[in-house]
Amino acid sequence: MFAPEEDCASFPVDAIDRAEQQILVNAYGLTTSSAIVEALVRAKQRGIDVKLIADRTTPWGRNSGIGSLARAGIPIWIDHTARTAHSKSMVIDGKVTLTGSMNWSGGAARNSEDAALIASRNIAAAYAGHWHQRLALSLPYAQRADWCRKPEVADFKSESSPR
Repeated sequence: MFAPEEDCASFPVDAIDRAEQQILVNAYGLTTSSAIVEALVRAKQRGIDVKLIADRTTPWGRNSGIGSLARAGIPIWIDHTARTAHSKSMVIDGKVTLTGSMNWSGGAARNSEDAALIASRNIAAAYAGHWHQRLALSLPYAQRADWCRKPEVADFKSESSPR
């Protein structure tokens, strides 16, 4: 699918709502205005094993969805080793992969973006492998205040250029 011509915002929500067992998420921008946060919370409430790795700037963002996900009991890790953890992907039930250029934020639907759902166990396994590699390099997230106090994150924020 392609935004802004098509409704790419509902595409991930539909995929999340169809999950039966597990969702592994890599997120760069994840805001409450995208409806994806709410879909992930619903999935967790249905008993789906939802796990998230986010870029180190994600908890800082306005309308960040990290707090809502953490309150729902979704385990979250922050990828702090990559300059930018820009991957935007979900592996759903080890069968399908959602990926593309679209950030999971409300404003992304107005950009020229793409989102693709790939039904392939081999592709899903590759993306899950990448997710686990990033997990090994990530720190657990407990709460925004704790994360934002870390000196390496504060230094990163002051040195980063606007996106």
